[in-house]
Amino acid sequence: MSKREVPLARVFDNWDILPLLEHCPVGGLIGRNFGPFDISGVDTMDRTPAIESWLAKIAEAGLAGDPQRLELVLITAIRTLKRHSPEVSKELSSVLSQYASNPGGLRWKSSGPPPADADEGLALVRIESVDAALRPILPESIHQRVHQFLTERREPEKLIAEGFHPPGSLLMTGAPGTGKTVLARWVAQQLDLPLVSLDLATSISSFLGKTGFNLRRVLDYARTRPCVLLLDEFDAVAKRRDDGSDLGELKRVVNVLLKELEEWPLRSVLVAATNHPDLLDPAIRRRFDLVLDLPLPGHDERVAIMCRAAGRFHENVPDCFLEALAVTLESVSGSDLESLTRAAVRIHLSSGSELAHAFILEAQERFACHMGGKANGELIRALRSKSSDELSVRDIARLFNKSVSTIQHHLKKDEADA
Repeated sequence: MSKREVPLARVFDNWDILPLLEHCPVGGLIGRNFGPFDISGVDTMDRTPAIESWLAKIAEAGLAGDPQRLELVLITAIRTLKRHSPEVSKELSSVLSQYASNPGGLRWKSSGPPPADADEGLALVRIESVDAALRPILPESIHQRVHQFLTERREPEKLIAEGFHPPGSLLMTGAPGTGKTVLARWVAQQLDLPLVSLDLATSISSFLGKTGFNLRRVLDYARTRPCVLLLDEFDAVAKRRDDGSDLGELKRVVNVLLKELEEWPLRSVLVAATNHPDLLDPAIRRRFDLVLDLPLPGHDERVAIMCRAAGRFHENVPDCFLEALAVTLESVSGSDLESLTRAAVRIHLSSGSELAHAFILEAQERFACHMGGKANGELIRALRSKSSDELSVRDIARLFNKSVSTIQHHLKKDEADA
């Protein structure tokens, strides 16, 4: 065997991570036939030392069964080899890009069944179906940022070719009901990955060290298989380390999370959601590749949410009615609007009452505080304003199941108040 040939069959035999590099073109590096590494014809002045310097690191990461370290080594190697060995750098980035966009297509080591609590035997995660996930109704500016995140995940070639890691983590903040969980499901569906959700009820324990142990098992499970890991109510495990009420357990958990976020693998995505961003440790927020602050829905979003929740039944109410209702319920979350709409449709179907009337009854029952404390008056005025003479006072009286004189009284009173 010449000095230019390195037998790799013994080094990489039965290596689970072998398929990641099996197409590397340099003389058949780790090819299917496991032949020698032949670098004849390569410019030994600049390329051979650069290539050889990474073999030991790649072999070490592979034999240790550490795919995360292998990814980091490959990213650094791609960046380093780009100048002296551009062909090798390009091919390595191509293989790694293919893995990043379709990790399920390669023979990575199985991570076993979902983790369970060692004492109780209860599952620490829930694996949810995202086949029916709907595109969340959010401001266009949010959708643009999510689209960019998905594009970089689906088409990582340009980033990897320059030695940059594609984004793998997303933090969502916002009031309850603003669409954080819906967005997580949508991201999983768009990336064609299963959604794995941390079960806080079984993961958090009063026993010292058990919470950190459970979280570590969940993170290990998610990082060793293609998936989207959702850490909902993230502030429960990523609380500020200067919180004097904590005895130290969650401080150690935060340190674990910081390390995980820095080395999160290509194959999966970590998504965290919280209603209380002020409770998060400041160092945590900086570690995420993308941070989204989801606002309460605007007027157009509120109308769209109610239309979609009503399905075909939204045709049973005038367009101006939902427009007026959206004005009245200005500070209501998207989740509450969906719940209101579904309840109104159920009343409409079960009792045979007019859908608009069912909307009015439910809105008054649920959101009296959002309707200006004027009960019918606030909505009546908004409806009259939005109808553009589409609805007469008599029509409005029918919708509210009130007399014409009562509707006129509300309109005159509201005009006087205005």
